[in-house]
Amino acid sequence: MAELPVVLWVLFVLIAFPLMDLACAFLRISFLYAGVHYASISAARTGSFSIPLDGHPSAQGEVLTKLGNITSGFSGLAVTNINTDIVIIRNDTMAVSKQAVPLTSPADQGINTYQIEVTADCSADPLVPIPIPVTVSGLNAPLTVRLSAKQYCENPQGLTL
Repeated sequence: MAELPVVLWVLFVLIAFPLMDLACAFLRISFLYAGVHYASISAARTGSFSIPLDGHPSAQGEVLTKLGNITSGFSGLAVTNINTDIVIIRNDTMAVSKQAVPLTSPADQGINTYQIEVTADCSADPLVPIPIPVTVSGLNAPLTVRLSAKQYCENPQGLTL
């Protein structure tokens, strides 16, 4: 009975609370990854890359909307440096090129495949920051990662807009 307070203190303060903070940070990161993945799916389904077309948002606008919905829907999440790129893969050589601007010539699906890639710098705060003298991401500082997802473009001809 005499050691019970010390054992409980060690059990909760040194093991349970840090694990709970890390689990919460990783859960928040998984929410962010789901948001980046969903944003890439939505961007690949749009009709244009940079300008809205027929009242529908562009791929770049769709990405900003979807990631904004994720960060406003959950606490402790932050997304910065969002990039939406067109990934062009040449079918015969498998050469990969990326560009952040619309295509200058119409898409040729016989020669290339086209993907939309969404990349974002994301951070997730721990549930309760633990006051320790050193900075540990996920325990007393935000856990930061760069998340990326690609999807094949459903309307490659719209990548010129």
